[in-house]
Amino acid sequence: MGSDELVQPLIGPGVGAPQPSRCRWSRCSLLHILASVALLLFIATSVQQLMSGQQAKRKHKWAPDLNVCEAYVGTDVDQPFSVILTADPGDFSGTPEAHFIIANLKHKHAKPRSQTVCAGHFSGVLMGQPVLVVTTGIGPPAAGLCTLEVVSACGPWIKEIVYFGTSGWSPARGGILNPPSCSAANPHAEPTRLGDVCVSPFSVNWTCKKATWAMQAAGYPNQCVKPEEVSSPNATYLYGECQFYADNMEGNLDLADDLIDAAKAVQARGGVPARTDAVNAVEARYWGAMRNATKAAYPPMEPDAAPRLWDYSQCMEVDGQFFYSGVPWELKARDYAADTLRAAGVAGDSVTARDVIAVSAMEGIGVAEALLRYHGLATTPRKIPYTHVRTLSNWLHQPVAQVKPGVWEVAVEIPEDFVTGYGYAIATGSATIMSLYQTRCEADRAHHRLPPATDCTFEIDYGGEVQVYGSNPAGNSATNASGEAGAVGSAASGAAGTAGFSGAADAASAAASASDGAGRPVLSRRAALQKKGVQAA
Repeated sequence: MGSDELVQPLIGPGVGAPQPSRCRWSRCSLLHILASVALLLFIATSVQQLMSGQQAKRKHKWAPDLNVCEAYVGTDVDQPFSVILTADPGDFSGTPEAHFIIANLKHKHAKPRSQTVCAGHFSGVLMGQPVLVVTTGIGPPAAGLCTLEVVSACGPWIKEIVYFGTSGWSPARGGILNPPSCSAANPHAEPTRLGDVCVSPFSVNWTCKKATWAMQAAGYPNQCVKPEEVSSPNATYLYGECQFYADNMEGNLDLADDLIDAAKAVQARGGVPARTDAVNAVEARYWGAMRNATKAAYPPMEPDAAPRLWDYSQCMEVDGQFFYSGVPWELKARDYAADTLRAAGVAGDSVTARDVIAVSAMEGIGVAEALLRYHGLATTPRKIPYTHVRTLSNWLHQPVAQVKPGVWEVAVEIPEDFVTGYGYAIATGSATIMSLYQTRCEADRAHHRLPPATDCTFEIDYGGEVQVYGSNPAGNSATNASGEAGAVGSAASGAAGTAGFSGAADAASAAASASDGAGRPVLSRRAALQKKGVQAA
């Protein structure tokens, strides 16, 4: 039967009428069935792919930005990562502030200097966790520009930001002098020491003031005076934002609490560089002169004492590109810090300059301004928690003596030392920051979120010997002076990651570490403040 038989009219069942072939129609029915099955399979596959794509999109809501971020850091990004920022590449003190942290990175990848506005850029794995270590360069503009570059490229993938650097401090919490009480030095002063650490997400711009020379210099050369001014940093209509505390305060305080608790725990087991003879000599010279000049009974400077960790209710970064020395300026810095703390509401409504330490630096306000602007964008998926870690490298004024009733002048000019104090401050600050990652590493390893062989130790080569801090994978203490047992860079630690960020840990582990890995008693610190009548943030 030819193909034309199928198109002839069906006459009827009579004799001689052409009949369609049953076999032909059976074959056609089979073809229709197969085609239908194929169509159903195609539809099912398409729906499955669509659902998978939607699930993947939900899992990585900002997946389109991943390629931009990977191109920026120069390696694969498979989970949120931490960013550690520092300022000085070594131009000022001779030692880069990121030196010890970079030395502990595994699988380092350096971004060429010609491809970034930042002064240094390394990605890698720090104790099993992906970290980007960036040197911004010195000063608020450099810090702000660099920070904005980093978050613009990788914001959705950044877990947190910690800014670290050395700084000049008030010689004591509450200051040495507090006019108009000028008959004697502050009897309640709590001295600060080289290597002390301030952890606070707050900062204020010291240069945001309106004043005349006569107002600022009134009483000269008396050091026990408070400079007068027309307007201070809270006059946003004049200067814009100068007090940085409100942006993402809850997230920032949580990160600061994590870091403080981890540092205290690690410090309690000896996880901090010891003072050298040179450090003790600098302190003895300064505080010996201060005692002789003020006639105050300051506590002895124990040569083996660990640096003190001060929190955001006690200290604050007060920034400006003015390297000053003098009680009046130091006092105004404490005034600004106290005013900002009152606005933040984490240290009570009655906090004054007598309750705080001014930490003089430059870059915190640049970082804070950049993040404030970034967080205000409609395209920003989430606010990034951040905090500052500042360590004491020098003090903000020389020893002072009362030359006649109520009049104080500089007693002795102690030569500046830009090596000893800065070197020790870089070491203690680095240990403080790495304590956070060590605590998380140990928690993740214990809960099998990191391989059992992950090395959670870090080392610091300071004072002529290599110290290794933490416990090795077997759980034994690795703190020693040889740098052998559990040393950073061992083969065991390599199991935690591959080149770049990949393989350091899965995203679930990173999220878990942020919430419970550090085991922080956040409520205990907030509760302690509340018991003092403080409204917790």
